Amino acid sequence: MNTRIVHFDLTAFFVSVEQVLNPDLIGRPVIVAGSPEGRGVVTCASYEVRPYGVHAGMPTALALRKCPFAIRIGMHPEAYLDYSRKVQELLKAHSPVFEAAGLDEFYLDWTGCERLFGGNLARFARQLQEAIAMRFGLPCAVGIASNKITAKIACDQAKPVGMVEVSPGSERSFLELLPVKVLPGVGEVMLDKLRLRGIRTCGQLASLDSEYVGRTFGKWGLGIQESARGRGPQYLTPARDQKQISTEETFATDTRDRKFLRQELHGMALSVSEELRSMERRARCIHLKLRYSDWVDHTRQTTVHPTNDPAFIYSTALSLLDATDTRRVTIRLIGIGVSRLTEDNFTINLFRQDEERKEWLLKAVDRINHRYEDTLVRVGCGV
Repeated sequence: MNTRIVHFDLTAFFVSVEQVLNPDLIGRPVIVAGSPEGRGVVTCASYEVRPYGVHAGMPTALALRKCPFAIRIGMHPEAYLDYSRKVQELLKAHSPVFEAAGLDEFYLDWTGCERLFGGNLARFARQLQEAIAMRFGLPCAVGIASNKITAKIACDQAKPVGMVEVSPGSERSFLELLPVKVLPGVGEVMLDKLRLRGIRTCGQLASLDSEYVGRTFGKWGLGIQESARGRGPQYLTPARDQKQISTEETFATDTRDRKFLRQELHGMALSVSEELRSMERRARCIHLKLRYSDWVDHTRQTTVHPTNDPAFIYSTALSLLDATDTRRVTIRLIGIGVSRLTEDNFTINLFRQDEERKEWLLKAVDRINHRYEDTLVRVGCGV
């Protein structure tokens, strides 16, 4: 039986949600970005601004210089989470196995589902694609292949609103003429190394002797070569089996501003704790990651009593920051992660009534914020 993995990717997701909330923005040059006066960065760019060289991760000030008539919109995280959940509910209802790779990317395992979906998986995928557009106003691209990596690359080729299906056995020929930069793990450094050796396409990398690739690029290079040959993971990881949750932010300008770092950790703690509650999970381990301007990473973690409390996650992250940041070098990236997830079996206990009340309050805050477009209630974490 041929494995069939389907990848759905919501097109310019944050911008698309903003256009649903304000239809006047449809077809216009829009960026979802922070303030150009501070450290604002473009989080999402509409296809109308991309020809001007504007892309996600670019400082807002630079984006507005490249495209002065771009419309800047501030982020509405709760709205994005709400629409993401709506799409996930639809996709989960039409797949025996589902994996969310983020707010806007999802994998479905349709292996053996041909008869269930009318004998034609591509046609059924197109119907779901149209349903997402009709019900929620969100465009998306779809890729279908025998594994996750090839399905994602197929989906990227289908953007912004198309669909590409790679037939079983044709994965390598599909990738052959594509540039190596489409492969996961090929960043600028690896791209330069490959180009220096005349390797520009997936086909060229796939045809190299594996012993040479291992000698030249190590295990990392061998993994990338496997992707170029059309091979990749064929099994999904459902949310119930998720091992960890993490979020990180790369700054437009390297910094040692402690107040700024605390504010970043505050937002991350809120985000991670809310995702834990939505999964009905608690974490037994909290991680902190720092990347300095010289690309040296420092990480530290600590074991805790099972928690999804944002204030506790935040205070723990601050303690880890104090213990981890042992250099005087400016910081490029900071991140929080939680792992060793456990079921949220929170039973009534006379000795834990205060903790239970807090749990109920946090979930009530989540429901209020998800119901409305703007963040009406924020939990304090001691910033």
